[in-house]
Amino acid sequence: MNRSIIVLAVVAIFSFYSCNDDQIFEKEQYKTIFALQSEGTYNIFESVHDLNEPESYGYIAATCGGTLPSEKDIKVKLLPDPEALNRYNLLNFDVDRRSYAKLLPERMYDIEDYSLTIPAGERTGRMKMTIRPEGLSPDSTYFIPIKVDSYSSYEINPQKSNVLYRVLLKNDYAAQKPQTNYTMRAFRGSVQLPGIKTMHPLSRNKVRILADNIAFQPDTEVINKYGIILEVADDGNITISPYKNLKVTQVNGDPDFPNKFFIEKTLFKSYKVFLIRYNYINDAGNTIEMKEELRLEFSEK
Repeated sequence: MNRSIIVLAVVAIFSFYSCNDDQIFEKEQYKTIFALQSEGTYNIFESVHDLNEPESYGYIAATCGGTLPSEKDIKVKLLPDPEALNRYNLLNFDVDRRSYAKLLPERMYDIEDYSLTIPAGERTGRMKMTIRPEGLSPDSTYFIPIKVDSYSSYEINPQKSNVLYRVLLKNDYAAQKPQTNYTMRAFRGSVQLPGIKTMHPLSRNKVRILADNIAFQPDTEVINKYGIILEVADDGNITISPYKNLKVTQVNGDPDFPNKFFIEKTLFKSYKVFLIRYNYINDAGNTIEMKEELRLEFSEK
């Protein structure tokens, strides 16, 4: 008899806790939680801005989770969050301040209203930003750090309450990410140099490459020493000039390398093509004659 009572008691206790767990699970499942959209440990959101446009728009977005739609508006107030950028730099680069990511300069963006709303029954809301990317360096990382200050209802995911909005650059010839690599067919004097040429966007109609077959590396000294600017006019004519320290001279009059940019189309493929010729002075003080064809397959869709 006592054993039967004990068994019944155990069953009753188990049933109580099982029901309680089910209620908790059901409550969690239907709970409305929102978060700022981002990726990775540091809550980064990357957006590409076209240098062809003096101004373009970016957005800080929030998404709402939960099985059921929200019944009330979620009104979210936001604030700048420079401390998030400081944490990112210290954790990634420690004392290597040359590698630190930078705050996007205030003159290069506008935020009229530091708030967003996820309407009742909806899943997303956005805060609009106006970005002016002209003048940014492709060698630096720029962030607009934002965090949630307050909200009107429901709950926020505490691990997704801030975002580092990264501004990336592109133009018609190159993009910062993914890195743009042209196939190179080049001649140094009479020596043929096949390889890859990395190209970075600088402005609407300017890109940067490194001279000769110097492989790109994110090293300021290398970039300043070997960098070349290619400026593309509306008619495709190219002007070659030094990026920083390289002594480089454009050579015109070569029909095979006429310093021109054009689009080449075949039956199934399209290519962006640079044909350039220049001389530069190497470390030994010698003049190096360069002829280069740079070719990139692309989709016109």
